[in-house]
Amino acid sequence: MKKIALLPVIAALAACGSSVETVEVLGQKCEKIATGERGDMLVKCPVAAELDAVRANPANAMFLSVNADVVNFEEIAADKEHIYVDVVPAGAIEQVSVECYRVMSAEPVFDGVAMYATEVCAQ
Repeated sequence: MKKIALLPVIAALAACGSSVETVEVLGQKCEKIATGERGDMLVKCPVAAELDAVRANPANAMFLSVNADVVNFEEIAADKEHIYVDVVPAGAIEQVSVECYRVMSAEPVFDGVAMYATEVCAQ
């Protein structure tokens, strides 16, 4: 009987210990993985049609400051169950005044330092 009474307490404590930070990207709830020195953040998103459509386009950008010093590109490239996005806040780049998303390509390309991606910006 005492064991059953402790289950809700244990469950509540476990919930308090999980502090996963989430960010919304193109309508998807994504988990924050890392933050770059310029304020951009790498997030891990579920595979969804909106993000899949973006990553199908040719790469036209690189992750801003989330680089090989911050994350292991080989590991994230091998993860086929998620789509990784570098969220670039407004103002992180002088010429961009809106939030942008740099979506890792479906066939990841990285050169040891930078990960290549397709960029879309908020309107």
